[in-house]
Amino acid sequence: MTGDVAPSRLAPLSALPAVRSQSQAVNRDHDDDVAREARELVQPALLQGAREALQRIAQNGHRAYGVTSTVRGEGRTSIATALAIVEWLDHERRVVLVDLDLEKPSLHERLGLREGPGIGDLVQGHNSVEDYVQRIVGDIWLLSAGRSRDDAPRGLNRLAESTILSQLSEWADVAVFDLPPLLESTTGAEAARLCGSPIMVVRAGVAPMPQVKEAVSKLAAPPPVILNGVRSAVPTWIRRSLGDIR
Repeated sequence: MTGDVAPSRLAPLSALPAVRSQSQAVNRDHDDDVAREARELVQPALLQGAREALQRIAQNGHRAYGVTSTVRGEGRTSIATALAIVEWLDHERRVVLVDLDLEKPSLHERLGLREGPGIGDLVQGHNSVEDYVQRIVGDIWLLSAGRSRDDAPRGLNRLAESTILSQLSEWADVAVFDLPPLLESTTGAEAARLCGSPIMVVRAGVAPMPQVKEAVSKLAAPPPVILNGVRSAVPTWIRRSLGDIR
């Protein structure tokens, strides 16, 4: 395995409701300049790691991914962005990147887009997701967290009770959720549950293994893992929990 992101041998990824067919996408024929702009959003090693990870976790045909981590600083937002880019570049799918870190959203800043309106505004009333997304590049779109962050748990509950997730599955071919970290957010575990079985990003040297194990215990099942920042294999205890070794 080359590059800085090494995906593990993974169990199938759970997803949101089935997405609409690719015929719904707009302007699939991205030219070289737009593709180059997309590639420049993240490091090449991240794109390659995301590409290899998707080959494993997308085998069951599901097209929704949630990306979480133990703590902040492990690269989950960068990897979520890389997954979205690969889905569009390689497969010409319409992708919506969703910022579910309602307490400390960062996607809009990283991508140079507006803070809102976004999820925090959508959950206040009956609105169409299509009116709130912002184009990132090509057919990759952002649904930001929005401006309201006074009560992230309440906002997440409203999201779960709304039609927003089902609208996303109808409007886009793929949804990629940038989730809050499991141990540094009051909504980490709850946000992860909205995405079924999320992808776990583990960056070497950031969170000690006891914390990683604690974070994994908050999930309904052992998650698929992307080990970020090293060339070695996923730690033995993670591979054993996924059934890769005994």
